[in-house]
Amino acid sequence: MTRIGKQAQILAGLALMGIASFALADGNVPDTVLVMGTAEGAWNCNEATPERARWLGDKASQDGAYQRAGECYVVAGEHHLANEAFVKASGQTREDTSRRLVANLNDVKAQARQMKQAFQRR
Repeated sequence: MTRIGKQAQILAGLALMGIASFALADGNVPDTVLVMGTAEGAWNCNEATPERARWLGDKASQDGAYQRAGECYVVAGEHHLANEAFVKASGQTREDTSRRLVANLNDVKAQARQMKQAFQRR
């Protein structure tokens, strides 16, 4: 991310914190808080409490970020949930790998056809 992008993200975060502090000062606690563009540090489960790591793991799992969810569940001590998340992550990786292998195979076939045509012309 560029320096300007990081600065914009920090400013947006500060603005959201300011809005939240005014809402809490009035005694109006919002039911839902929308967080836009969370920074990587917000996902750092290694520095979180077990409760926060569990919450981050649940959120990551809901978002389909199973590798990150598994890492958070390990920090939270929820090893059975971590295992489930890592299995789901490996499934995602397997599907991506399969797609790349098919694409590479198609490229190899196309190159073989081109080479065959080049030799036939000689």
